[in-house]
Amino acid sequence: MRLNLQKFSLWSAAAAGAVYSVCTLFVALWPASSTKLMGWLFHLSSPETVFGTMRVTLTGYVGALVEVIIYSYIVSLIFAWIFNRSVEPKQ
Repeated sequence: MRLNLQKFSLWSAAAAGAVYSVCTLFVALWPASSTKLMGWLFHLSSPETVFGTMRVTLTGYVGALVEVIIYSYIVSLIFAWIFNRSVEPKQ
């Protein structure tokens, strides 16, 4: 089975954008809990000193969303290309 490069990459980028949006909403609604969770994720004893006060801005959200979508698209495109090369019949 081969992957359609464009469809796979577009859907992967869309999924990454959706996950990023949910994460951003969580940070905007519960910044203290978000800081604590990030501290646990990175094994920090004092995450407030590293992350400071988390604040979500519209400019920051949109800029990062564009980056997440572009990077996810590129990585997914490369993954699908490598996958398709690996499933081609040997000649």
